[in-house]
Amino acid sequence: MNAPDTNQSDFSARWFWAFAIGHLLLWTAVPFLTQANGPLDNVEMLNWGHEWQWGYAKHPPLPAWAAEAASYLPGDPVWSTYLLSQVCIVACFWAAWKLGREFLSPGIALAATVVLEGSVYYNCTTPEFNNNIMAKACWALFILFAYYGIARGRIRDWAAAGLFLAAAVLSKYDAALLLAATLLFSFVNSRARACWKTAGPYVLTGVSLTLAAPHLWWLVSNDFATLRYIAARSSATHSLLSHVAHPAEFLGSQLGAIAVTMILATILLGWRWKFRTVDEAARFTRSYLTWIVLGPLLLALGFSLLTGAHLRSMWGASMFTFVGVLLFAWFEFRVDPALVRRTVYASAVAGICFALGLGVRNVIGDGMVNLPLRVDYPGEQLAAEVEEAWSERSDEPLENLGGDWWLAANVNVYHPERPSISAELDHDLPTWTERDAWKSEGGVIVWEMATADKDYELQLKRQYPNAEILQPLEFAWTKNHDRPPLKIGIAVVQPQTAIQTAAPDVPTRR
Repeated sequence: MNAPDTNQSDFSARWFWAFAIGHLLLWTAVPFLTQANGPLDNVEMLNWGHEWQWGYAKHPPLPAWAAEAASYLPGDPVWSTYLLSQVCIVACFWAAWKLGREFLSPGIALAATVVLEGSVYYNCTTPEFNNNIMAKACWALFILFAYYGIARGRIRDWAAAGLFLAAAVLSKYDAALLLAATLLFSFVNSRARACWKTAGPYVLTGVSLTLAAPHLWWLVSNDFATLRYIAARSSATHSLLSHVAHPAEFLGSQLGAIAVTMILATILLGWRWKFRTVDEAARFTRSYLTWIVLGPLLLALGFSLLTGAHLRSMWGASMFTFVGVLLFAWFEFRVDPALVRRTVYASAVAGICFALGLGVRNVIGDGMVNLPLRVDYPGEQLAAEVEEAWSERSDEPLENLGGDWWLAANVNVYHPERPSISAELDHDLPTWTERDAWKSEGGVIVWEMATADKDYELQLKRQYPNAEILQPLEFAWTKNHDRPPLKIGIAVVQPQTAIQTAAPDVPTRR
């Protein structure tokens, strides 16, 4: 076993926080400075969260709630989602660092953490705040506090693990993989199995069920909408080839996502990795990490192998927070403070390179693709035009939006009143909508003219006879002005106030 480099303990904490804060500032600033509009998922989270529901058609509610809560920071709501996303990533870093320090020297625990900067799951995909980002932080914190609960036996650690397990479930249902791997470990490992004789696991269960219960009730009451969405996205097939091709594709995408992390780890591990021997205490922690990192991955691969289901690559995003710690747990490393510093520097450079790549794509990428990037959409200008059209015709605040979802969602995010997307022409209303809201409050309908049906305006008039169809709005793209301008149809629907029917004049008799 490698001797701990205890002389690194004085600087490792300062270096960790400098690295974590630098990451947070860099990855908040790059999208804020180079993206003129919010990405799809950020806009979607803000739109959902504004309604404060216990569940949504695609996902559980916690990320949407968090996005809406962050939107109360000064400025437009989108920048706060960039910050929120990086807070989640720093939480992952902190969990990896704290668990690494349980059995690695401070410097090696630091190195095992900072190499995560090389993974796309912790750099260039993070400005797009979504359920994966929130679930990633919840997984990491559950893993840390579940370990504390097993290793230390403190009730407060078990309660914290229950809190973060519930948060993981309320973020994304792939938490079931994490829970299954944890349960399996608690059954096969003798030290972990002993915890079932204490109150800890039952405290965890009680806390997590109590916190998740309202969403589970919502799930049952709404015909398992989110589970049906997941089933549709996984697209299981009966092709024999899919049972091999789909899990192989998923595994390949996961290895690609952590490839740079593994390269950064070679600074300390070398290129010829050798298994290391550890003492009994470290062996338990290593066993825990192995089950908790590889278990969910193997369960997902097994599910795809058995069913032929196609697993989206980002479904693995929560699985690898502790991969650096796991590598240093299993393989011999060189005890050299200079190499630790080199690992930190190289990881920082990797993060900066990824950030520059994202920034360059945001600045010039629109000229290199056929379709415009969503981050170049003129959402703020559209919201201003919608507000002007509405305020000219009503003294009441705008409450309802309809038409194309992406257009209406941008108005929702950038409009000062944050009106709800409450109706579509196909009547596919969100569950939080009052069906007669348009009659009592009116609203604005927006649609992209290039993609709308030819008879879209006729359909609109049939549904809203009192809709006033205005002159189309026209916007230049924010970066690529060579593109044809964006043309947006707009209609204002006035509230249907009570009609006072005047009594007919009755001629008086003389």
